Formats: sequence, C-alpha cells, structure tokens
Amino acid sequence: MVVRRQVLRAEVEELILQRLLESRWAPGARLSIDGLARDLEVSPTPVREAMVSLERSGLVEYVALRGYVVAPPLDAEHMSELLEARKVVESAALGRAFRDRDALLADLEEAHRVHAGILDRIDAADPGDYTLLTEHFRADWAFHQVFFAHAGNRYLHSMVENLSTYTHRMRQTWSGGPETFDGHTAHHEHGLILEKVLQHNHDGALRALSDHLDGVLSRSLTGVASRSGGDEAPAQG
Repeated sequence: MVVRRQVLRAEVEELILQRLLESRWAPGARLSIDGLARDLEVSPTPVREAMVSLERSGLVEYVALRGYVVAPPLDAEHMSELLEARKVVESAALGRAFRDRDALLADLEEAHRVHAGILDRIDAADPGDYTLLTEHFRADWAFHQVFFAHAGNRYLHSMVENLSTYTHRMRQTWSGGPETFDGHTAHHEHGLILEKVLQHNHDGALRALSDHLDGVLSRSLTGVASRSGGDEAPAQG
C-alpha cells in the first residue's frame, strides 16, 4: 500500500509537471488541490504531496490565503546564477570522476547513446509531443548525472540533487515550440565532452563542460528575451 501511494504521488507529480511545462496555466494562476484531484481522478492526498515537491522545484509557490499558485519563470539573473552554480559543482564532479576514467567513459557513452535515440524519435514525431520532450530532458540530465555517479563524493551528489530541482524551471524556456528546442545542440556539446574523456584529456573535458553550460545559459537567455518581448537584457559574460 505504501509503495502504491508513492508511485501514485510520482505519477500525479509528473502529470502536473507536464502541464506546467506546457504553460497551460499563466504565472500567478491558482492551483486548486481539490480541483486537480477531481481532474486527475485521484484523492487530494497525492496532489498535495506532489505540490509540496513541485514547490521545492520553484515551479509553484505557496501564497497565504490563496494556496498554491504557478510561479513566474526564471528571469535572466536567476538563470545566470543557476548556471554559475552548476558550472562550479559539475566541474568538481567531472574532475573527480576522471580517477576512474574507463567507468566514466562507459557510462557517458551509454547516456549519450540513449539521448541520441530519443532525439531521433522526437525528429520523427509531432513537434508538440511533450511526452518525448520530457524524455529528452531526463536523458540530457542523465548525461550530467554520470559525473556525480563517479565522483565518489556524497556531498557533491547532495548539492546536485538540490540544483536538479531548479533545472525543471529552465525547461519552461523551451515551451515556446520546436523553434526553441535545443536538444540536438546540447547533444552535440555533450559529444565534445565525451570526446575529451575518450582522449584522456582532463582539462579539455572541463573546458568542454564549461563551454556547454555557457551555451545553455546563452540559449536560455535568448528564450527569456523572446518571452519578454526583448525587454530582458542578456547577462554579460
């Protein structure tokens, strides 16, 4: 019974997350727990638990006397800070992971291969298939998680778990349609990191990771500027 409850909460959270990423609700819109429970045909309990988890991601906020509301998307300043933090933590993890380069390489190659397969499916599907986009985001993040799996540092792992919740909010940048989708660019940049690991090039891999995260930031800021009509000034690098 406990296991089923946990599975149900995860399923409900995924359904609400998908709707948030599809921008079905405007920022500030109230999210009624009872209303969502009726819509999803579940009890209010898994919805309430899912909302607590989504609040940690920053996608929803709890407002006194109103309850849960849709949070505004990340602005340029917050995105810049998030990518700066990711660069510090991920570089530390990748550097440590080189101590077992063969194992690191094998898992990076597998993650890269899985990601490529999902991108092929996206190319063959309808542009607005958010289920496949969700798979892409997971595969993209899985590549980065390999660094931490081989870093051998529990504190780095806990740091990235905290950061990973906020990456959900960056997904909102790509909700504008296929013209904003950067999956193939990100996959190519992952390939450059993988190439340096294959070459035993520690410093080159760190530079490739840094360049990739700079690219993510640049593309994200472009999305922010597009969403705000160009009023949002890109951060200076």
